[in-house]
Amino acid sequence: MATSETRSIDEARVPASAGTGTTADPPARRADRVLVVDDDDAVRALVRDGLEREGFEVCDVADDAAALQVLAGDPPDLVVLDVNLPARGGLEVLATIRDNWGLPVILLTGRVSELDRVLGLELGADDYVGKPFSPRELAARVRAVLRRSAPESKRRYDFGELRIDVDARVVHLRGDVVELTAREFDLLAFLARSPRQVFSHAELLEHVWRSTRDWQDPATVTEHVRRIRAKIEDDRDRPRWIRTVRAAGYAFEP
Repeated sequence: MATSETRSIDEARVPASAGTGTTADPPARRADRVLVVDDDDAVRALVRDGLEREGFEVCDVADDAAALQVLAGDPPDLVVLDVNLPARGGLEVLATIRDNWGLPVILLTGRVSELDRVLGLELGADDYVGKPFSPRELAARVRAVLRRSAPESKRRYDFGELRIDVDARVVHLRGDVVELTAREFDLLAFLARSPRQVFSHAELLEHVWRSTRDWQDPATVTEHVRRIRAKIEDDRDRPRWIRTVRAAGYAFEP
């Protein structure tokens, strides 16, 4: 198997989804757990290190037997699975995972033919990443698949004076409709989904704009926050809802 992997950064945004607004401190959210199955030690180390840097909890194993043992004991949230495993082979393991656990699976492989990709997807894979790959791109794909496979959550945030209806894409402040652009709404809803969690400019570009610093000026985040504050804050110099965390980013205050 190929072991030469690129470490280039190619971030991709995951579309924002809705969560539950609350007036109390939100409970700590555990890290998403990813099982990496690849018989190449170097590839496993690359994937593990890259995903852990992105905040995931990672377990890595070298073969199908070890993978099935982990799955039987404490199933992860997602599996990154090499197609070219010895013994049973990755596609057979994929079928077993889908039949028994129904977990999302991303195939990792050096095979590039259309037939291989179609076969993997028809067997139930959620995505397909070819080698060589960018660890940051893989992390973005993991987040995207987890988002798509997550159970539907509540679509309305109620913070007293401020109410955000994600399905209707309407914001009310003290009963009055707040006129926001589509991007302003997406940014506010994304921040409100995770009260008091600090997001950097780069993270907001990734999640709300589907972009990176390579393609979008981070100042666009600052400008959109300024515009939102002009519409929902009584005092823009002392914001109530969107807090600036110096040298870190922004957080929503419930």
